[in-house]
Amino acid sequence: MEIIAEIEKNPTHGGARPGAGRKRKGVFYYGFRARQEVHDILKSVEGSKADFINECILKAAGRL
Repeated sequence: MEIIAEIEKNPTHGGARPGAGRKRKGVFYYGFRARQEVHDILKSVEGSKADFINECILKAAGRL
């Protein structure tokens, strides 16, 4: 004989809450495969490769 008891759940206990968690900073992650020549350039970059890539893209788009 199986007895299944239904447990009432309190909807205010646990779970996601509005405003909880990390706030977005307006920064996004992109992953891509680089050709050998791009890899060689990125390997020689001193400092942040992400900053270098962002700057190159902005220059290519005419926004810097």
